[in-house]
Amino acid sequence: MLITGFEKISLVNFDSEVSATIFLAGCNFRCPFCHNFEFVIFDEDYLEHYTMEEVISYLKKRRGLLSAVVVSGGEPTINSDLEELLSKIKELGYRIKLDTNGLKGEYVISLLERGLVDYIALDIKNSLDMYPKTAGLKSLDTSGLVKLIEFLKSNDYGYEFRTTLIKNYHTKESIEEMAKLLKGGKKLFLQKFEMSDNVPDRTLEEIKKEDALEFKHILESSIMNVSLRGYD
Repeated sequence: MLITGFEKISLVNFDSEVSATIFLAGCNFRCPFCHNFEFVIFDEDYLEHYTMEEVISYLKKRRGLLSAVVVSGGEPTINSDLEELLSKIKELGYRIKLDTNGLKGEYVISLLERGLVDYIALDIKNSLDMYPKTAGLKSLDTSGLVKLIEFLKSNDYGYEFRTTLIKNYHTKESIEEMAKLLKGGKKLFLQKFEMSDNVPDRTLEEIKKEDALEFKHILESSIMNVSLRGYD
C-alpha cells in the first residue's frame, strides 16, 4: 500500500464528521477528468508518501478530536492490504467512509457486511454504455458495479452516489439511462467539473448550470434526493 496523501483534519469530506482523509495510490480507471491523477499514475520517488504506521499513530493521538476517517484515492479497493488499514482504524473507534468507483463491487459489499466501512461514496461515471469511454478504458466489465448499486439500494447502509458532469461525455440520453440504473436510490450529487493542472485531458468542458438543472430534473424521477455540488 502506498499512502500518497494525508489530510489531517476536514469538516467537509464526511457529512458533519470531523475527519481525516487518507489517499491511496493506484487506480483501475483512467478517467480523463480525474483531479487526483497524480495518485493514479504515481512515482513513489516523486510523490510524498506515508507509512501505515505513521497514519495510525496520528489517528491514535487524535481520538476525541477526530470522529471519522475517509479512505480515498486513486481507487482504494485495488490495495491488497486495505482490510488491514480499515481494521486498524476501526480498532481506534473511528467511523469510516470509503470513496470507490465500485468496480470491485462484491469486495466492497463484504467490507460493509463485516463492519469495516460505515459509508460508501460511489462514483457513478455515466450510463453503462458510456462507462468505458468515461472511465478512459477500451472495455469494462461493470457487473460488480451493478451488483453494488443494487445492494446499496436494497439495504440500510449509508451511501451516496456522485457523478462529475462533463460536456464531452454526458448527454440527455446518457442521463436518462443513468436514471434507470440508479432508480430507487436515496442520494445523488451532480458535481461540477472544473479544469485544473492535474486533469489529464485539457480539452474537456464543464456542463452549464442550466443543463445540470435539466439533468437533475430527469434524475429526480428515479432518485429520492438529487443535488448539485459546485454550482452557484
